[in-house]
Amino acid sequence: MKKLMFGMAAALALCGMADIESKNVVGYQTKELEKGKFYILGVQFEGMDGVVDINKICSGLIGSDYDDDFAFRSTAPQVQVPNAKGGYDIYYYLNDGYFVNEQGEDDEKAGWCDLWGTIAGDDEAGAEISGELSLGVSAWVKSVQNAGEFLQAGQVPSDDTIEVNAPASFALRSNAYPVAFNLNDATKVEFSGLTGVDYDDDFAFRQTAPQIQVPNAKGGYDIYYYLNNGYFVNEQGEDDEKAGWCDLWGTIAGDEEAGAEISGDIDVAQGFWTKGVGSAFKMTFKK
Repeated sequence: MKKLMFGMAAALALCGMADIESKNVVGYQTKELEKGKFYILGVQFEGMDGVVDINKICSGLIGSDYDDDFAFRSTAPQVQVPNAKGGYDIYYYLNDGYFVNEQGEDDEKAGWCDLWGTIAGDDEAGAEISGELSLGVSAWVKSVQNAGEFLQAGQVPSDDTIEVNAPASFALRSNAYPVAFNLNDATKVEFSGLTGVDYDDDFAFRQTAPQIQVPNAKGGYDIYYYLNNGYFVNEQGEDDEKAGWCDLWGTIAGDEEAGAEISGDIDVAQGFWTKGVGSAFKMTFKK
């Protein structure tokens, strides 16, 4: 739970950083971003009203100013969220986003905006995207001109479990709670609907097994495959098999004694790709 803090200290630290009432803030997390680099980050907090609104939970980066030539689209911090059309809704953080105030007048404020510089979710101002995010869905985040800290703040989801769908095709997903977890730890996440495959010496399973791909420090991905007969070393020190998420060689992730090359651990806020391959599956995350 690195960089995850709760309580009044978090509330005081966040005062004035976003459209969040500090007295209600119960937690936050930050992710340090290098200049110009895309990160896959999970959505893991909700607003005090229970709505997962980008302008209520996300802040911390240095905004750009709106301009009529739309140069801000190349300079402003970005959050790209998968949409139902198979593309992305792109949000830009502007210092002077357009909105309609309570008096019905045109006005400006800092916030996440659509392609035209309008504060997301402001229907009266004609915003083209709602700003509503989904717990357990990841987004691409980029601080374009500066290194910075992307901050999520709000309340931790109140439900004891949250179900996240993973379709047959590639999809960006994450833990729905702001905690680290291990893919093979059933106390933190359970999988249903998985169509596992068997290990084979020709490694054909790499094309047929469900996958989870997690960004790693090398700039690539750690790839996990769900097998019916993953290799592990049991409590008696004997070679054995069981169903689970495995490395490229069919070894249960995290089993160091068996020589597993990847741990199965996924850090706080880290997003990842899922792929059901033959069919969709579900992930049930536990608080």
